[in-house]
Amino acid sequence: MTEQIFHLNSSLSDASFTLSCENILSKLVGPDQAIIDWILKHDTRDKAEIVLPDGQKFLWYFAIGSMINPVSLFLRDIIPLISYPAKCPDHKIVFRASSGMADIEHYSESEIHGVVHLLSDEQMSRLDAIELSYHRIVTNSINYQEQNHLVYIYKMNIDNQSTGLPSERYIDIIVKGCEYYKVQQEYINQLKYEQAVIPRKQSHMLQAFTNIPENLLYSEEELARHDGTDPTLPLWISVNGKLLEYSGLPPIDHPEYELQKRLYGFLKSKLGGREVTYVLARTLYEPLYKIPLHENDLSVEHRALIEDDFYCKINNGQSYWKPIGRLRVSNSPL
Repeated sequence: MTEQIFHLNSSLSDASFTLSCENILSKLVGPDQAIIDWILKHDTRDKAEIVLPDGQKFLWYFAIGSMINPVSLFLRDIIPLISYPAKCPDHKIVFRASSGMADIEHYSESEIHGVVHLLSDEQMSRLDAIELSYHRIVTNSINYQEQNHLVYIYKMNIDNQSTGLPSERYIDIIVKGCEYYKVQQEYINQLKYEQAVIPRKQSHMLQAFTNIPENLLYSEEELARHDGTDPTLPLWISVNGKLLEYSGLPPIDHPEYELQKRLYGFLKSKLGGREVTYVLARTLYEPLYKIPLHENDLSVEHRALIEDDFYCKINNGQSYWKPIGRLRVSNSPL
């Protein structure tokens, strides 16, 4: 039997994306045009960087993945000075297994389309810290007025990885960004109608933490005390109002010890002692839903999606997490 092939259904998220853009645009304060003009006076097309007389540095960055999308940029506190559509000749976009993230590959007589952003050195460094599985290389770009400019573009650290299907959510993020910045329609259509995707889960397929003890409610103050800083208290995290307790690292000679140690360190520093649904909703941007403005600005469906994502991420290590109760939150929609 032929395996079914799925493609993006971008119409489902059009309204939510428009709302998200309206929300972020009302908050953005762009730089003065005179400042931009001063920076551009020191630009040369044969360099991917602009260095001002006072030493300030700005970099031209060619985005092909999530950073095409204005909402993704906003959620990472990246505010470009300039953004415009462009193409990168003699390359093609590929999606690498197992996460299906975008990468570039040299391919004659092909071209990638994307968005060029002019970023400050500080913003580019912050982006480098996010894109840990990539490194920056310099390549040529051509804008839609057929003008060349060297730019930085991210390439995956490991060469010749096998390709895999991207998620429908990821392609939706890219397509929405391409449409926003007016990337070539033919390229957008390729992503929408030709690129196979892993479809979004239907609501009945979402997984959730179960076996939550009944009538055990904990306050936000109790949760905050279990942030991992007190060695006498276990680490707690609340996901969609469900409290999870970390049972501790495995023995040092256990095959999962190093993985669990890194995961514990990350969760402790970023999420420990907190209700994380709002944080994860802004980290895991899903165009189906408008970006939440505060803790209570998430729909039931959006909360369920975030819980499912967290559940799946720690699926192999669920023996390290135990549901212990629910979070008591005043004015909570839970």
